[in-house]
Amino acid sequence: MPDRITIEAESLVMEGWVVGLWDTQDECRFLINGIDFDDVAWPLPSPDLLDCFPDIPQAAASRFRCTHHFLDKRELFPGGVARFNITDRFGEHAWSYRTAWFLADRTDEPPVPPVAQIAKVIGSGDENAFLWGGATIVSRFACLLAERFGRPIASFNSILDWGCGVGRLTRHLLPFGPRVTGMDMDLEAIQSCTAALPNADFMQVGLLPPVPVDDSSFDLVLGLSVMPHLTEAAQDAWLAELQRITVPGGLLLLSVQGLTQMALYRMPKERKLAAQREGVHDACGVVPAAGASDAEMYPRDILHSPSYILSHWGKYFEVLDIIEAIAGNQDVVVMRRRAD
Repeated sequence: MPDRITIEAESLVMEGWVVGLWDTQDECRFLINGIDFDDVAWPLPSPDLLDCFPDIPQAAASRFRCTHHFLDKRELFPGGVARFNITDRFGEHAWSYRTAWFLADRTDEPPVPPVAQIAKVIGSGDENAFLWGGATIVSRFACLLAERFGRPIASFNSILDWGCGVGRLTRHLLPFGPRVTGMDMDLEAIQSCTAALPNADFMQVGLLPPVPVDDSSFDLVLGLSVMPHLTEAAQDAWLAELQRITVPGGLLLLSVQGLTQMALYRMPKERKLAAQREGVHDACGVVPAAGASDAEMYPRDILHSPSYILSHWGKYFEVLDIIEAIAGNQDVVVMRRRAD
């Protein structure tokens, strides 16, 4: 997890932490664009991490500070993004993108949302974390689509950023070329996106569908951290609506809370067990009754079991995979709309 990435006139410094279960710390490699950093300070004291990961003794010394020197800043961003990874001694491989972090070149970047709006999306007003988080998720999705389906993002015709917020993903999707449509409940966020990202389309939608979109409008749907905030009934309504507006054969990447996020946020084990037992579990407590207000219905704190997703979501789409922690800290459910 990066804490800070700083670019100076002739150097880039990345600071953060890494906690692993299997690899010894002396085998870790710190890479930028596939090559080793010039200088690595590691492991550094991190007693705060031991509080988060008490069962991993090495967590108490798991921070790092890496420095890369360069002559031309343009070399940092091949293809428009810099890639950071921490690997074992063997280096990167075909799936390394799933744990890599990406930073987009900020040259000619669209305006960044106000701090208050960023905080609503990521829990803090950290502009840099907002930017590298969005670039990371989009870059990982792009690599996944290419690796699994042989589909670069440029090959899609129309992308839906469902639950777009203030455009955290949309701003990084636009350079690939396809038309992007963002949907969100938050009118202020939609207005901010419309002003900052004029090359995309945005619309405010309600907590529940329908939406004013034609059948079979999108061949790629991305839904980052939407399902974890909807009741089971609302999820079903949206799964049916997404089925309607996705083209036959279209792909969907929807994120859910998996074991990685539960561990990072120290979800009580009773909640995890309840999710496995019930299939879908609302960690907020009492589930709102039918007819409850939007304020009571949203946001929730929903946990899913993989078997529930495979069986229940499988009624709406072909569930192809559930990939751990590829969407920031959340898992991604990879689905495809069945042919009519």
